Amino acid sequence: MTAQYFLPLATYPDSSSELIISNAVAFAEFFGADLQVYALSVAIPHITNEWSWILLDTPKMIEQAEVLSRSRASALVAVATTLGADAKIDIFSRTAKATLPQLHEAAASEARFFDLTILECLAEIPDTRIIAETVIFGSGRPIIVFPNKIFAGPIKHLVIAWDGSRAAARAVSDANALILRAQRVTVLSLTGEKPLPKSTGAHLAEILVSSGVNATATTARIGSLSIGLSIQRAALGLGADILVMGAFGHSRLRDFILGGATDSVLEQPILPVLMSH
Repeated sequence: MTAQYFLPLATYPDSSSELIISNAVAFAEFFGADLQVYALSVAIPHITNEWSWILLDTPKMIEQAEVLSRSRASALVAVATTLGADAKIDIFSRTAKATLPQLHEAAASEARFFDLTILECLAEIPDTRIIAETVIFGSGRPIIVFPNKIFAGPIKHLVIAWDGSRAAARAVSDANALILRAQRVTVLSLTGEKPLPKSTGAHLAEILVSSGVNATATTARIGSLSIGLSIQRAALGLGADILVMGAFGHSRLRDFILGGATDSVLEQPILPVLMSH
């Protein structure tokens, strides 16, 4: 059975980068997965206020925005098609249209059909974070977040951020295929934020070893940095190629109040992170 990975690409108000396409292709190729690339072009509802037509020529502005979005979608699909020609996996690229209010929901809805969604989070493009949040909490599927200026490579060392929570357990389950392919796995527990059973990380490592995984456990203490940045820095200090962690949302409202670690990782990802809720 071939895994199916999903890459949604934004075209409005800003465009996804070509780097995330390159990373998605490399990542999917490493795991032998098919990659489905969807470039989401936008349909903007027309405003009926007559003053907006007179003062701003709203129909023309809407038409220009939609043309720009379609043009970006075609360009991104062309990049994916070009990269796919040399890849050793099957890559399927197409454009899809969604109305502006439903753009993020469209990505989350489509992500439900795939094993994994690949996304980027760029501080200079706030919309990439909104898409990531929506897919994490709305798709029921795991995501991989790539920061800017990071190139995908072989997964030799995978680090699991483990606190014994339900979300962390879900993330480990969702990352099973990655864990089995990694040459080395480290279970990382951070102390100083909340009480943790002393043996919880070691116990997970023991279970992984029983499954044939080269796994060990370690701890690190949170310093003055945010919890999310502390986890990422600790993982990088261990030589991690990728971090696996649970995602927390503390509100049922559509505007999520995120858990501290989730919030700071999406705000400032510094290595590839698999997140699951």
